Amino acid sequence: MKVLVRAALFGATAFAAWGPAAAQDSAWKAGAAKVETTPDASTLSPGDIIRDPLYVRALVIANDKNCAVLVGADLIGISDAVAEQAIAQAAKIAGCPQENFVVSATHTHSASGSSRLRAGAGLDAGTAIVKAVTMAKTALRPATIGFGTTQVDLNINRDLLRDNRWTQGPNPDGPSDKTLAILEALGEDGLPIGVYLNYAMHPINFYMSGVVSADVPGEASRYIERRYGDATVAIFAQGASGDQNPRFTRAQNRLSRVRTGVPGASDMRVLARLAEGQPSAGVSMADRMAALGSPVPAQRQADYLAAVEDVSQIVAAGGALLGESAIDLMHFGKLARSRQGMIAGAVRQLQCPGRDRLDRDNPVREGAAPPYADGEPVTIRAGMLKIGPVYISAINGEVYSEIGTRLKRSTPGLQLMMTSLANGSANSGYIYSDAARSHLTFQVIGSRLQPGCAEDAIVRSALEMIDELK
Repeated sequence: MKVLVRAALFGATAFAAWGPAAAQDSAWKAGAAKVETTPDASTLSPGDIIRDPLYVRALVIANDKNCAVLVGADLIGISDAVAEQAIAQAAKIAGCPQENFVVSATHTHSASGSSRLRAGAGLDAGTAIVKAVTMAKTALRPATIGFGTTQVDLNINRDLLRDNRWTQGPNPDGPSDKTLAILEALGEDGLPIGVYLNYAMHPINFYMSGVVSADVPGEASRYIERRYGDATVAIFAQGASGDQNPRFTRAQNRLSRVRTGVPGASDMRVLARLAEGQPSAGVSMADRMAALGSPVPAQRQADYLAAVEDVSQIVAAGGALLGESAIDLMHFGKLARSRQGMIAGAVRQLQCPGRDRLDRDNPVREGAAPPYADGEPVTIRAGMLKIGPVYISAINGEVYSEIGTRLKRSTPGLQLMMTSLANGSANSGYIYSDAARSHLTFQVIGSRLQPGCAEDAIVRSALEMIDELK
């Protein structure tokens, strides 16, 4: 792992230990840092491309009594073991209580190219998280906290009923929250120390392509960081994105086909299924996985590089739109700003009935309901972090959009966002909404959750924690 640490310096402060109790209002301080985690080229599968760097980014917000930590990692997910160890270690170093941490994955599907297919491939995410938090803590300086939202139409629902069959595809009529939420820590010099972006969209643009990339989340973060320089760190956090894809996927579909040599270029429905790993006649998932383990043949090399460039343009455009929307909101929007406030956090362990599939030998991908048996309960970690008037709901799974919007509707006027894939990984699979229980997509039928529990439990516990932290 390459390690590059950049901190928002300007007046580093010495460490101080803060207790976990809720604090009286006092002035804000903030510090931010990022650690590069781009894999070394020697660890990748032959022919893989490193398009752009990967990072773990951290923002520490503090007052005289307490502190909060926000972390975003360019990974597809963060395991329970990595999250628990990293948070425990960082909490001791930074003096922040563990319930005040929100450590989430950007969910890029291209964090390690094709090497994730090989046993033992991966990044030392825990070390990077601890390092980034440590550096951010040393960089604390006076700050103002701002919060605001705007609408960006880049995502689209992906649960599609077509020809009486459920599949994954763009569904413009499905629920989709277009909200980009911003938490900004602004320094006394008028420059952002840290920006926390929350938007719901699966970063799948380089999926099954052999390209290492932070995808749209990385582009959005770097766009903001280029605008303000090394003093600013921009963290991307996934909202309730379990059923949200990028709106534009034509280029991504073609790239996946060219990289794996899958036939059927004229059938866009086939391509859409293949790019998401769904079965197609004559082409197995094992065949496509095997193709990713070998370099692109010489006769397809030029076409492959052209397809990578096409997707790169889409990714850069999406990142620029998100980044510029955030900048526009910070400069010309009506951010609710505060110079002081309290910090407090809470955590709930939610349990729902689980189920196990009985078709493991020949699993159906989607479009039909598999047989189930009652399984071990599903445990979902739900957290709530209060930073002044801002509330961040943290869920350790891929939450459907309707759950996030229901929580927002239940808290009118509250400055709230939901960060998914946070602080570990639930043993649930996708956390689908009650309304989506009949959708025979791979997300729903592959989930270990029995219907009728998770949505109510998540919303109810969030409301309880908000009341507790007021």
